[in-house]
Amino acid sequence: MSRLPMKYISISVAMLSLTACQSPQNPTGFFPETPYGAAYGASGYSAVGYHTYSGQPYASYGAQYGAQPGLYSAQGGYPAGQGYYPQGQYAYAANAPYGGSPYAYARPQTVRSQRGINVNYESLNALESPLAFEAGDVTFELRGRIDAPIAYSLEDKGDAQSGFAGNYQVSAQTQLPNRITVGAVYGGTYERDFGSDWDYDDNVAAYAGGSWGTVFGGNVSELVFENTRRRRGVTPVRLAGDGPLGEVDEWSGGYQGRYGPTQVSALVDGKSNYDIGLSYQRPLGHRDYRFTARHNKGEFTAADGFTKLETQGVNAVGDLVYGSTRFDLGVGYERIEDADRWYTSTGISTKSGPWSLSAEGRYGQIEGQEEIAAVLGLRRDIARGLSSTLALDYQDAQVNINGVDYLNTKDTRVIAGLSYGF
Repeated sequence: MSRLPMKYISISVAMLSLTACQSPQNPTGFFPETPYGAAYGASGYSAVGYHTYSGQPYASYGAQYGAQPGLYSAQGGYPAGQGYYPQGQYAYAANAPYGGSPYAYARPQTVRSQRGINVNYESLNALESPLAFEAGDVTFELRGRIDAPIAYSLEDKGDAQSGFAGNYQVSAQTQLPNRITVGAVYGGTYERDFGSDWDYDDNVAAYAGGSWGTVFGGNVSELVFENTRRRRGVTPVRLAGDGPLGEVDEWSGGYQGRYGPTQVSALVDGKSNYDIGLSYQRPLGHRDYRFTARHNKGEFTAADGFTKLETQGVNAVGDLVYGSTRFDLGVGYERIEDADRWYTSTGISTKSGPWSLSAEGRYGQIEGQEEIAAVLGLRRDIARGLSSTLALDYQDAQVNINGVDYLNTKDTRVIAGLSYGF
């Protein structure tokens, strides 16, 4: 019997392997959002690629969302606990750059994949995978988070005050016969801030995307900020004023897409305001580097609550992750009407077992008037989805330009809380 040449045998084996990985949602056998070509088949995710939910490069052996150290890509599977956990990053409410929400709630700290967007920027499921199910060709996903904080002001020295926040986001997504992915997302926040009444706020958006990226519209004004911002500390307390003060209108539309390790995102609203951002991230050896740049034209509401000020700004961020420790630095300049604002911020965060520690600070000036902020945070992971936090938050920003209070906050607070994400 004649023997087939080895090259034909190799080609046949490769074709059979590719066919085994095929699925109706993924007929090519490869995960479309992984520029490094991570295989997606019966064995699950390979050790190379971008995370399905966060869009962040990772090295994994089929781990669940957030279970692996997460800031590495194509470097092999790092042992759990050796790397930097994405779910440990938090931010602040977008509409309260200074003091508007004494207990600031968490946002996802990383860019998302090129298909699908978020309208609730809390870190909704810190350790667990989102709840998801299919109905026909439509995939539904639910994420949520509950925060129960207590704060004590060292300035007022009054009674400690408690708060509560419940956040959720539900999305529906399907793929059309032409391979275009379409979806809608709705998110809400039901909260009682310290000493205030109950309040409910919600956002909605729709999107369509493919290998070329995603176009979207709705309440997406914070999307570029989320893709380019400096990563925060390990507690749900934000470093006040860390970023441009001006924003685009709440209702806006735009585009985001990933090209290899680079993500591009842009927004525009009905007032001709815009927000453009670039993010570049990839590993090098046992380190991970990330650089972002952003330019925006928007509107800022002064501390008096009704004065509207036009703004234009630029800012850049760089961070380095080595093992379980992250270092980052951000700088920015903003023109607010006839006033010049500049600022810089830096932070360090590390994790050891269930404990996480972070320290960050910011210094800036508006026409020579100082704005200072600092946050020291400690987090203890108790169980899957459950964590406790303790933070010391310092803010001092009292800026008056031409009789208008641009910023007006001064406080030092100790904030403790429990958080549960699902």
